[in-house]
Amino acid sequence: MPRRLLSRAEALRKFLRDERGGIAIIGAAFAICGIGALAIGVDVASVFVERRRAQGAVDLAAIAAARDPEKALQAATATVNDNGVYGVRQIRITKGNYTPNPSIPVSLRFMPNGTPANAVMVELDSKAQTFFGKSFLPEGTFDVATRATAVSTAQAAFTVGSRLLSLDGGILNAFLSGLLGGNVSLTVMDYNALAGYNIDLFKFSNALGTSVVGQAGTYEELAATKVSVGQILDAMISVAQANSGGAQVDFALRQLKNYSDANNVKLYVNKLFDFGQSNTLQFGQGAAALQAKATALSIIQAAVEVANGANQVDITSNLNVPGLLATQLGITVGERPQSSPWIRFGAEGVEVYTAQTRVRLIAQVGGSGLLSAVTLRVPLYVDIAAARARLADISCGANPVNDMRVTLAVRPSLVNAWIAEPVTLAGWKTLGSPPNMTNAYIANVAGLITATGKANAEITNMSDTNVVFRYADISGLTAKNVKTNDFTQSLTASLLGNLTLNVGLGGLLSLTPTAVVAALIRSILTPVAPTIDKVLNNVLKTLGIGLGEADVWVNGVRCDGAALVR
Repeated sequence: MPRRLLSRAEALRKFLRDERGGIAIIGAAFAICGIGALAIGVDVASVFVERRRAQGAVDLAAIAAARDPEKALQAATATVNDNGVYGVRQIRITKGNYTPNPSIPVSLRFMPNGTPANAVMVELDSKAQTFFGKSFLPEGTFDVATRATAVSTAQAAFTVGSRLLSLDGGILNAFLSGLLGGNVSLTVMDYNALAGYNIDLFKFSNALGTSVVGQAGTYEELAATKVSVGQILDAMISVAQANSGGAQVDFALRQLKNYSDANNVKLYVNKLFDFGQSNTLQFGQGAAALQAKATALSIIQAAVEVANGANQVDITSNLNVPGLLATQLGITVGERPQSSPWIRFGAEGVEVYTAQTRVRLIAQVGGSGLLSAVTLRVPLYVDIAAARARLADISCGANPVNDMRVTLAVRPSLVNAWIAEPVTLAGWKTLGSPPNMTNAYIANVAGLITATGKANAEITNMSDTNVVFRYADISGLTAKNVKTNDFTQSLTASLLGNLTLNVGLGGLLSLTPTAVVAALIRSILTPVAPTIDKVLNNVLKTLGIGLGEADVWVNGVRCDGAALVR
């Protein structure tokens, strides 16, 4: 019997009810989806791997850039290229300031273009290659953006104003006796030994810290502790005993302690040292963070000045100076600014200052000729403001021995000098306020002659001078000197040249023109100007001060690279 042909509608209904081969169709559909998912997975994994590679490279690039900020772009570019990042499009460098303060939100700790610049942010735009996405993506790649910020861990220890002393045993003994009490009587040989002996500052701090805080203390705890100069001398003695070449130093330190009241002169250690990033380290760990040293004599000088700063020590003495009839010297040493220790351990931007000092030097000079019976006075008053040094830059480079460079921005002390008299001596000794000066008596012979006068000179420098220290300078504790631009070689001669004299004459001298007598006074005083300058400069050198000058040196530097930050 012939088969009946189905209509279109019946055939369609039969096809829809037919379930044969359904699994194969579904399997094929899932296979296509699986292949697509696998392709996407491979491409996503490829992009992820490339992004990981780019992030690792940009992390290393940020560290390299932070180690050498001056060549940040070159260092970052070389690092990215060496790590084989695919499709590098652009590398951007942003220098700025990073503040490691947990109380500041992470996103605000890095300030682009902030100063001082201690960190570098590196941004990298690159591409990630795809294998199966080429049919869907114009270039067959994904754009990848990565970023990293690193902060320089380089730090240095530096100081200002502690120049090499004029090793005059008499002046130094008077100076230390005045500041410590007692009767210091070291020899020039003793002072030479102390000036030539370098002490590791962390070994010294370890010895001092363990004696006053305890074995488990930190440098931060030591900084907050009040100690005596005697304890400081004991710590220096222990360091000298533990190291070769310290026998003469050991003897000199013991003599200084035995013949002074050093145990009764006290100071907080943070007036002497600011340990910076080493604050939280325990005793014994500081040297691993930073190697720094200073001479034994400079530590002693700084300790006694800092200890007495709050009391504004005033020293008065009479000096025997050839060429002068008599010389009276007065020194008033003030306190350093509250935030400024003697040596600071830190990163770029930290500063140190010297103390303000006032010196009065009253010289008496014998007359000649018409004034042979007259004694002339030269009352010289000098106000020396604080000098300042700021750590402007630390650059270590790839080879620190050859590339290391520490730059200090130095501003020498401002000097204001007079031939005059203060209205009150107490006012002159009150540091922090301008002195009120008036005409001084140059000569005063009742009924015969009076001469008064006043002169003023300033030595100023209102801008910083950059001073660069290399590896050899730092390891050799080389001091560098910065002078003001308008420094005068003879302060006294400069003042005498500007001296306004008011001369009064009596008796037979009244027949002499006052201009003649004034000229004679100048002719008598001018030749002794170098002698007065020499006395003044020797005294200031003993104090570690120079007129319109600043002596600076870098005591140590740490050059171990940089660290990533968030």
